Amino acid sequence: MSRRGLLALVAPSVVLMVVWWLWEHRPESAVMWLLGIALGAILQRSRYCVAAAYRDAVLFFDTGMARSVLLAIAAASLTFGLVNIMRVPAGQMPLAAQPLTVGTVIGPVLFGIGMIPAGGCAASTLLRLGEGHLRFLWTLLGLVLGSLLGAYHYGWWTELLGAAAPVYLPAAVGWPAAVLLQTGLLLAFYWLIRRWERKGASA
Repeated sequence: MSRRGLLALVAPSVVLMVVWWLWEHRPESAVMWLLGIALGAILQRSRYCVAAAYRDAVLFFDTGMARSVLLAIAAASLTFGLVNIMRVPAGQMPLAAQPLTVGTVIGPVLFGIGMIPAGGCAASTLLRLGEGHLRFLWTLLGLVLGSLLGAYHYGWWTELLGAAAPVYLPAAVGWPAAVLLQTGLLLAFYWLIRRWERKGASA
């Protein structure tokens, strides 16, 4: 039997055994495990990568991945908004609105610069590790260490950079208006990057 055939036989067996064990002890963990497997399969087949979304749009005028990121954010925003508008039995979902700082601008720029030499974002790093690309272990190690250091020094950075009051649209304008406003902004970004792609194709 080939290596791929052996993997195709063993992997589903391991998944089912883990599901069975989790279902016996914590059924909700079994559901989360299956959802994680499904998400991993979707990521692997779609080649989803936030780093590629920005890189391809800027360097190659290919906005396909960027548009998929925008659609994912729009779907999450609509779902989260509808759940809060309908008030699920468990009550309003918890939310941590973060204050605005200089780091809100500097942090994403630095992270974006780091994603390109690293070869991908957090999601694609896990994806490629699962595919056997062991060099992404270094990227994963950097993500973990950077997150730990950032969390440890978070208070110091907040005091150094200062912070404005958090902006929480639902508290200011209500959930329906907030959902419509965010959806409108995402649609506007979608239209802009489509124009950017057409401009590159005609150049």
